[in-house]
Amino acid sequence: MHVPDGFLSPAITLPAYAVAAPLWALAARRHLGRDAADALPVVGALTALAFVVQTIAIPVPGGTSTHLVGVTLLAILYGPLLAFLCESLVLLLQALFFGAGGVTVLAVNALAMGLLGPLAGWAVHRLLRRRAGRAAAFLGAWVSMQVAAGAVALVLGLQHRVAPEYFPVPFAVSATALLAPSLAVTGLVEGLYTVLALALLRRADLRGLA
Repeated sequence: MHVPDGFLSPAITLPAYAVAAPLWALAARRHLGRDAADALPVVGALTALAFVVQTIAIPVPGGTSTHLVGVTLLAILYGPLLAFLCESLVLLLQALFFGAGGVTVLAVNALAMGLLGPLAGWAVHRLLRRRAGRAAAFLGAWVSMQVAAGAVALVLGLQHRVAPEYFPVPFAVSATALLAPSLAVTGLVEGLYTVLALALLRRADLRGLA
């Protein structure tokens, strides 16, 4: 789901940074103060776990693979801004040390996978949690994956219209390639992962959980 360096022009990457930068500052100011100290061990562990699950390729039909994101869990527990901050850190490390994504497209990837997706998942969970229980977490995580994949597809489709020399693939093709595995495979696995992780954390009665 990562957009690699070179796929997007500055006409898209620079506005993305303009949107992401103040959100990073707001998230850091809100979540990295003294009041957040009790939650930091759990947040750090879940961020590391998100890093790990994003490196695990899930085979899908057609000879390709997809992967989980794992930060809707953080959004449900601590809110979408902290999830955005944590996923941005994960994406930065992946770009610097593993060649996944890239620095020029960091803001685009972070907004799609770290903000829009988890924000949608968090909203679904909040809306349904009293009536649906664990199913709310599952559905929230599933929706999160579709929103993230759809956001990446929209950005790539926009790039194809603005400057196709950067990305010559039409929107319909990239949308199908991103959403088909997300709808059928990754969203379901992300939902199961989120439900199981929430159950384990709450059973452990860890302090600092929202």
